[in-house]
Amino acid sequence: MFENSTNQMIVTMLAEGNPVWFVAAMVNMRSHDVYMIGRAAGYPDKAKLRRAVWANRNRTTAGTAAGSTAAAA
Repeated sequence: MFENSTNQMIVTMLAEGNPVWFVAAMVNMRSHDVYMIGRAAGYPDKAKLRRAVWANRNRTTAGTAAGSTAAAA
């Protein structure tokens, strides 16, 4: 879902409740661009944003955890 770490950080910050203008200032982007990235992940619905963040975390850690379990066996 996230193309790069900047997009992931934007979605995470929006899910934490930070306003679009604040996130835009932190990542040095236009507010409209930040809004469009957030909208693709479900913004302004914070529940959808949180699910997107959790899905991304679980996808990246599940592969790592499965790989380490297989290597231990």
